[in-house]
Amino acid sequence: MEKKIIIFCFVILGFTFYSYPVFDSEGISYLIIFCCFIMITFSVAKIYNPSDKNNYESVEKEVDYLENLDGIFSYQKDGFYFTRNKKTDFVKWEEIIEVNSFSIPFLHEGRHSGLEIITEKMGYEFNYQQTPGIEKLTNQLIENLSHWNFDGETIKINNHGLKKTNLYKRS
Repeated sequence: MEKKIIIFCFVILGFTFYSYPVFDSEGISYLIIFCCFIMITFSVAKIYNPSDKNNYESVEKEVDYLENLDGIFSYQKDGFYFTRNKKTDFVKWEEIIEVNSFSIPFLHEGRHSGLEIITEKMGYEFNYQQTPGIEKLTNQLIENLSHWNFDGETIKINNHGLKKTNLYKRS
């Protein structure tokens, strides 16, 4: 788009320089020349220094892809399967007692976050950075479990920086 603007401005500039004596006022010619130079300057700056590397379409495409990615999960009416370490487990929606969000420091610079799902039989932790399909799992949990608490208080669990927020608790 910027390249088209630059070409258009050069055409207008060429026409203005060619037809310079035709205009009744020098002010009009100077204004056209000034506007073209401004548009060329900003277009060249935009081409060589793109400020927005992620445009709306690319972000939407990635979000749609992540929300439709099953990853290690497959969903049924009464629950979901997931496969880890060549072992497949089935978790029923009705067996889920609690869902927590957790965040833990990683390499003293960043944090890893994820979901902890506690059932009647076992507890499972899924990390956002290492679990393909966790975005769809989150959406499926919200659809199949009621009474979510998105404004839950974040609690620091230990001195190592582990933080948890309760998102769902079966009543």
